[in-house]
Amino acid sequence: MATPSTDNYTIGKGILSFDRWDVDGLPTGMRDLGNAPNFTLTLEVEQLDHYSSREQIKKKDLTVTLSAGVKVKFTLDEYDRENVAIALFGTVAGPVINLLDSTTLRGHLMFVGNPAVGARYTVNLWRVSLKPTSEISFITEEWGKIEFEGTAESDIANHPTQEYGTVEQWMNS
Repeated sequence: MATPSTDNYTIGKGILSFDRWDVDGLPTGMRDLGNAPNFTLTLEVEQLDHYSSREQIKKKDLTVTLSAGVKVKFTLDEYDRENVAIALFGTVAGPVINLLDSTTLRGHLMFVGNPAVGARYTVNLWRVSLKPTSEISFITEEWGKIEFEGTAESDIANHPTQEYGTVEQWMNS
């Protein structure tokens, strides 16, 4: 059992990187996505309850899990060509971004924590399918941002023991 301690508090910071796969599913190289002011993981579990009908008041007698998955959300605020290209499902050709070259955005997503306070975490999601969820604002009164969400997909062929990914904790010294 963990010992309660102020050492367990965290102010999370870190570096988010993405290896976008090409149309053949081959890696193109892990790339730092720049400043990411937000990165979250959410577990999604769908369960089905069963109730006994043997008495006047139904009683839950079993719950089974139908599906489980990992959802990811993050925000980028660096408008470099590559970030804008992935937000527009595009590809980069010199100074030009070709829009909607591929409506599939898959790859390996990695977060390496560098918190001001607390334990360091490294998150590896082997196979993530992403989509942009915000407008790409070219005129704004605030700092521009690009938001993404996605789901971790099974990569059991390449990672048979941890098919979705890992979260590894490192203690700061």
